[in-house]
Amino acid sequence: MAKQLTGSPQPIALGEGYQIRAPGVLGTAELRRPRPAEDRGRARVAEDGTSMLDAALAHADVTEVRQIDLSLKPPHAAATTRALRSVDGQDMLELQVPDLGPETGQLVLACDETGVLTWHLSVDEQQHIQTPATRGAGNVKRFLIPATRPRPVEAEATVTRSLIGVIGKKLLKVLVYPVLDPVIGKISEVFAEHWEEKNRPYGLRDFSPGNFRDLSGPVIARDDWARLAGGRALLFIHGTFSTAHSAFSQITDAGFAELHRRYGGRVFAFNHFSLSHDPRRNIEWLLAQMPAGQSLEVDVVCHSRGGLVARTLAQRPSAFGLDTSTVKVRRVVFVGVPNNGTPLTHPDHMVQMLDRYTTALNLFPTGVVTETLEVILTVVKVVGHGALKGLGGLAAMRPDGSFMNTLNAGQEEGASYYAIAADFEPVDQGLKALLTGKVADAVLDRVFEAVPNDLVVPEPGVYGLNGSPAFPIEESRCLRVPDDAGIIHTTLFSYPPVMDRLRDWLPG
Repeated sequence: MAKQLTGSPQPIALGEGYQIRAPGVLGTAELRRPRPAEDRGRARVAEDGTSMLDAALAHADVTEVRQIDLSLKPPHAAATTRALRSVDGQDMLELQVPDLGPETGQLVLACDETGVLTWHLSVDEQQHIQTPATRGAGNVKRFLIPATRPRPVEAEATVTRSLIGVIGKKLLKVLVYPVLDPVIGKISEVFAEHWEEKNRPYGLRDFSPGNFRDLSGPVIARDDWARLAGGRALLFIHGTFSTAHSAFSQITDAGFAELHRRYGGRVFAFNHFSLSHDPRRNIEWLLAQMPAGQSLEVDVVCHSRGGLVARTLAQRPSAFGLDTSTVKVRRVVFVGVPNNGTPLTHPDHMVQMLDRYTTALNLFPTGVVTETLEVILTVVKVVGHGALKGLGGLAAMRPDGSFMNTLNAGQEEGASYYAIAADFEPVDQGLKALLTGKVADAVLDRVFEAVPNDLVVPEPGVYGLNGSPAFPIEESRCLRVPDDAGIIHTTLFSYPPVMDRLRDWLPG
């Protein structure tokens, strides 16, 4: 039964130990149990979530235990109750849930009226994140959820898919998970590394027109190195939360086939740890796979954090104490690469990065949504347990971090650099509308300090000055995607001019 939100600062009991406190907020709130995951009929999608969400939660051993449906209204002009505010000034409501003890993690996934998704970890009275080991006051866990009603999706906009399955309704999903994973152990600073070992292992794979979108391809074996060394090869390196087959799946069939032909079939991809290992460790692993006495000459296409891996390989002499002389990097195409870092990897903004990636899943190819969400859930768990030191792969992208400072102080000799960067402004049509919302946009503007960005990486940071003598990249070697193209960090390869530039820049 729905309970009335009257704007009172007093907690309102929803039942079963759940309460909501929403000072200054009008509307209704209803607690209910989610439909069973096996009920994948139209009613479940309309009310609870899609099979992609179900699959990701199940694989990550996360269980949805309750859902709170909210219907919020604008406050009366004469309202005098002071709203609950977050540290950055947003109007909030507070959800209180029963504290299940230190062996059970708890979090909330919120979906607003436009489909924007946000993760929420329990906080204390000072709005600091609480770990499961910290008991909540009064044996409850507190979650702060934005209460501002965002701009609705335009009536003429056709939304074809949402990760949650609901558009036009605000809801909160209460999720729980065991702190001790029976396979990879307790959530700690080594949890992400163990998770990647099991689920996203290192590997070098063949990348061909027939398999580049497949989950796996033929492994580069010892006998393949001589073939790759038969001429210049083309290496693809994926970014954060990704794998080779998902990062480059939006390249057209014809475009990929042409690149494959130009390089005489000498095309391969590098799957690597992007959460727990920094690019130095990534390259250390890659070099260890090469047979003694073998050398390569390569061009590289890289996305996001993968560009930092490529630059680590291109540095000679290496700033990281690696002997990279066996691999000669000739050309590198940076696609949305944080060559000057991204502020979203600062500990204070990590959850906002996860929010942007989660909402952007609505724009991902269907086949890679579940596997990307599994990675995001892993990082949410690590952040919620205060184990940020175990996310060295993400920390490498911090603008003020030691890795980025060392990288941009190094010498990158002999490689020619090219850049593709985007600025994104929300477009109120179709799925692009899922990334609108005045509150969300305002928060991101503050994080990026109004610098143009693709929702994850500052646009000028891909090609601009960063301290390295290899930057800035000259204008003739840059493609700057305009803000009215509706392209975000994860959809750059879907922009048709990108393939034109790859043809121009990669002669084979």
